[in-house]
Parts: sequence; C-alpha cells; structure tokens
Amino acid sequence: MLDHVPEPASPAPYAYWCERSTYASEDRDEPDCFARYSATTPELAIQRLRDEARVLLAGLPEAERPVLGWAEGVGRVRALGALHGGRTCGFSLRHGDGWSEWVVRPVPRGSADPAGATAVSFTEAVPCGVCALCAQGC
Repeated sequence: MLDHVPEPASPAPYAYWCERSTYASEDRDEPDCFARYSATTPELAIQRLRDEARVLLAGLPEAERPVLGWAEGVGRVRALGALHGGRTCGFSLRHGDGWSEWVVRPVPRGSADPAGATAVSFTEAVPCGVCALCAQGC
C-alpha cells in the first residue's frame, strides 16, 4: 500500500486562440473575411463558433441549412475534450456558395505568443461586405 499518492499535475491554464476565415466561393484562395479573437474557456470558444455559424446559416432557406454536428452534441463534447487536453480543433462549414473555417488552439497563459492574451479581439478594419457576420458587425 502506498503511504502517499501524489496529486496529479494540474494542467497549464490556457487562453483559447480562435481564427475564422470566410470565403465567398470555393474558387477563392484568399479569405474574403478574417477574424481572430481569444476566449478564456473552451466552452466560450465553442459557443462563439456556434453563434457565428448560426449567423452565417440564417440567410439560407431552412432546407439548405446543414446540421451543426461539430458544434453540438457529440462533436461539441469531442471538441471540448480536445481543447481541455491542450489540442487544437478545426471546423469548416459550407454556407450557400461560400464556406468558413475556424481553428481554435490552446495557448498557455503568459507565453510569449501574443495570442496568449485573454481578451484580444481582431477583425479586418474594413468589413468584407460578403459574409453575414460583417453585415451584422460581428
């Protein structure tokens, strides 16, 4: 029998760096819209992605809206598990003729990486005029 069981090492606290690229059509090499921001928890990062995806899909007829399996149910649980484990997650979504890609990566707080800040937000200075997110000021 062990006299002393060591405490498990606590995971390093992270900030969650998020980037979204939105393309107006599949023949584009460069995104029409790019945004990056950080979230303090994996839950907040995934919630923002779900909110952005819903805005992008809102303009489509209901029959054309894909199910957000990666952002809800099992997909959400897997993404949260990966982020809590310090692993990067990526998601993509087709909406009409365009598509969006999101990447969320944990960054240790206090790292030299500027993405490690907990309340950073950046979007292009001029709205792209293409995506529903820019039209709403997201």
